[in-house]
Formats: sequence, structure tokens, C-alpha cells
Amino acid sequence: MGDEDLATSFEEADDSVEASKEDAEHKSLSESVERMKKKTMTSMKKWNDEEFLYALDRQLISSGIRLLLFLPAFAILAFFGAWSQATTSPDWWNDFVEPSIGQSFASILVVLVFVILLGYIFSMAVHRHRVNLSIMNFRNKVKEAEELHLSVRSLHGYDPLEKLLNKSASKHFFALIYSMLAILSISAIFFYGIQSDTGRNFLLLSFSFTVLSLGQHIYTRSSHFNMAKRTGLLNSYQPPVHPSTLDMVLSDLVKSQLDPLLKTDYDAFVKDVEKHVKRGTEPRFAREKMMMILYKHSKGLDLSSVFDEFGEILTKNGVQFVKEHPVFTIEQWLTIIEHIEIRTPAFFRMIGRIEEDLSAGRKTLRDGIVFEVDMENIVHKKANLFTFMHNLSDESRTLVLRVQSPDFRPHDLAMTYRLEPGETKWWPDEAVPIAQKGNDDILAVMSGLLRDGTVAWQTMLPERYGEATVSVRLEEVSGELLIGSQMNVRIRPEFKERIRSTSSLILSLIGVAGIIAASAIAIFNFV
Repeated sequence: MGDEDLATSFEEADDSVEASKEDAEHKSLSESVERMKKKTMTSMKKWNDEEFLYALDRQLISSGIRLLLFLPAFAILAFFGAWSQATTSPDWWNDFVEPSIGQSFASILVVLVFVILLGYIFSMAVHRHRVNLSIMNFRNKVKEAEELHLSVRSLHGYDPLEKLLNKSASKHFFALIYSMLAILSISAIFFYGIQSDTGRNFLLLSFSFTVLSLGQHIYTRSSHFNMAKRTGLLNSYQPPVHPSTLDMVLSDLVKSQLDPLLKTDYDAFVKDVEKHVKRGTEPRFAREKMMMILYKHSKGLDLSSVFDEFGEILTKNGVQFVKEHPVFTIEQWLTIIEHIEIRTPAFFRMIGRIEEDLSAGRKTLRDGIVFEVDMENIVHKKANLFTFMHNLSDESRTLVLRVQSPDFRPHDLAMTYRLEPGETKWWPDEAVPIAQKGNDDILAVMSGLLRDGTVAWQTMLPERYGEATVSVRLEEVSGELLIGSQMNVRIRPEFKERIRSTSSLILSLIGVAGIIAASAIAIFNFV
């Protein structure tokens, strides 16, 4: 090989090495760009993921630390400080700080307000985005249900719920707009100076918009909702209607408190569960016992006993179906039952007394009738009156349930019930254990009592605040009194709700008055 050929081979080798380096660099650059794209997509996905935003909102923004309350509160304190020290700084500031930084005390407070408002705007934007995501997901769920030919919009309570969601969205929108106007007003002070009349006027304007924004946000704090959790609408949903006489007591009680979307899922869940009921077990009894088991689980019954009790009324596939249901998991049931207990505590106190009698072996009969009544001790907007009647005699009875009160509407209510002969086995003479194999435990006995008994549920509307009395009488058709009870309750407004509404109104009035005053001062100075 000659010298020229050798030189040519070296040049080709150098070119190939350089080409491989360029390919490696190009590949490395492509991989970096790809990683950046993945990180960007992951970040965008997080900010469009309601579960992530709801966790952030719950821990830092609207709950937990409550940045949406504390940040504007700190800003308002700084506003007052800047206004009071607008013309003269404190002596300690003049002597030790101002010579070093060359800024007055009020100017630093204005900078502090600007920084706080930036954090407040960011927090409000995240909170509003989360709320809008929840509303969008709610509407998507409704559309999905309608595509499956499930009528959600026609259910009781849908229209008020949709109105509440839309109103909350508009309140958050105005809260964000006011906060942005507040930071624009505070920014103008950097051009005019806090010592000038115009600067102090912008300070007043920024303070007014901040107070208005806070007032709009406080109004929405009474209606927490989300779609990150399947039970996220329960606290915002107010059921407008409920049955006056519960047919399947626990099932009807649960269904009456579920929001329209969850109620649709519940109907489908019940139909699927009834397909797995064991042969020889009545589906109605199985449903009531399943609800009673879940209620007892919320009170401490362990999971192994829960599934053992499920196995007495459901097939193996049925127990597995309940375990693995995508919507009504055991954890979701605990949330639902806790919510219902908060809304209707009188019902659970009433059945709690019946369970105590069963566990002690007491047979509290009056003329062959099991009779219990209960009502909330503290009444806010309305009172739920529950009455349980069960006929253990061998003959049917026609009785009149009369409710009388001078402090509630209706003042005098009378309902006639025909009580069919009940099964005496549902009230044994001996003490009954909480849970055991078979139908001789409290779970089965209470399920049978509630299925065969009669539960009346009446809503009583208070007419005044203070002490109130309610008289409940069980009478014969002729008017003869069989059993009577009188309850003393206290009617008072809901303290937290009143504080929120009053605070929102006061802050809104202060904000509007401040804007009017700032506008009047600006017009006066211009003229």
C-alpha cells in the first residue's frame, strides 16, 4: 500500500469517527428533547388531573393551611400598616434600616402586599381550575349516563345541584378577577409613590378589591364539592324530597341522601346484587341485612365478620362482586354511612335503642306494639322526626300516628297506618348477640324488624328560635291514646353558616364602599 492510499484511509477513518460523534450528539440531543417533552406532558397532565389538584387544594389552599384565607388576611394587615405609615416611617426604621436600603417603611409594606397578592392569585387560580375541572367532570358523567339511557337530569335535586355548581363557578371567577384588579392597583403605587395622594388612593382601591375577592371566596366555603372522589358531591347535595313512610328502611334512607349521579349507580348496584342472592333468601331481606352489616362495620364490626355475614345472604360470586365493585367499595360505604348519620342522627339513635333492648333481652311492648320515636336535639333549618312501629300481635291493627307542636309546621299532623301481624321471632325473649352464624343475631333480627315494621319520616319546619316541644301520640281510630311521647328540642341557627354569610356580606359592603370612596377622591382631585 502506498503513502497516498494510507493517507486516504486515515482521512476516511477520521470522517467516520466524526460522523459517529455527530450521530451520538444528535441522538443525545433527541433523547434530551424527548425527555423534556415527557416532563412537560407529565406536568400538563398533573394540572389537568383533578385528583392531584384536589389533594393540593385540600392540603394547602382551601383546607389544611387555608392559603385562600390567611394570605388576604395578612395582606389586609399590611394595607393598614402601609396606610398608617405612608408619610412618616418609625424612628427605628429611619435610624437603622432606611439609610441602608433607601426605602421607606410604607414602600416595603407595599412590596410585601404585592408579593402576598401574587401568592393569593396563584392559589385562587389553582382552586378555580380545580372547581372548573370538577364541574366539567360532573357534566361528562351526566352525558355518559344519558348515553346509557339513564335519566339523571329528571331526578329530584338535579336542578338545585347544577345551579349550586354554576353559582360556585361564577363566585370563584369574580374572586379571581377582583384579586387581579387588586394587584394592578397596588402596582400603580410603584409609579406614583406611597407618599402621594394618588398613591394612597390606589392603596385604598387595592384594599377594596382584595376585600371583595375575599368576600366572594368566603361565600363558596359552605359548598365543598369535587369529582375526584365518587362521594364528593354529597356535602353539597340537599335532598328536596324523601319518602314519608320508608318501605325498605335502610335502602330508602341511603337512596334519599345520595346525589343524582351516585343514586343512578346505586340503582344499578342493587340490581346486580339481587342477582347474587342465595336461593331461599328474600331479596328485600338480603338488601336490608347487607345495609345493616355495612352500618355495623362502620361501628367496629371487623371485615372478616362482614364478609362472613355477606356469605349468609349472597353467593360466593356475590360476595366477590361486592368486594370488587368499582364504585361502592367498602371505604365508600363508610363515607356514605357517616354522611347519612350526620344528616339523620335521630334515626340511628332510635334503632340504637332497639338494639340495646335486643342485646339485653328486654321486650318493651305496649299493647303488643313496639314503638320508638326520636328527633334531633338541636334543630337548625329543619327537623327529622322518625317513628318506628311494629305489630307483634296475631291480628292486624289500624292506628293513628298524631304529631302535635306549637313551634313547628305542621302544627297538627295525623296519619293512619294499618299494621299487619308481625313475626314474633323478630323479637326473641333472650339476649341476642351482635353477629353469629345464622339469623339469630342482631344483624338479622334488626333487618327483619325494619323490613316488617313501619318507619315514618316527617320533616318538621321550625317557626321560631329557642326551646320547642313536640308531642307524638299513637292512638286508636276512635281517638283512644295507646302510647304517647313528648320531646323537648332547641331551635337555633347554624352558627358556621351564619358566620360565613355575614362575613361575606360585610366584606362585600366594605369593598364596594372603598371603591366608591376611591373613585370619589380621584374625581375630586381631578376637578
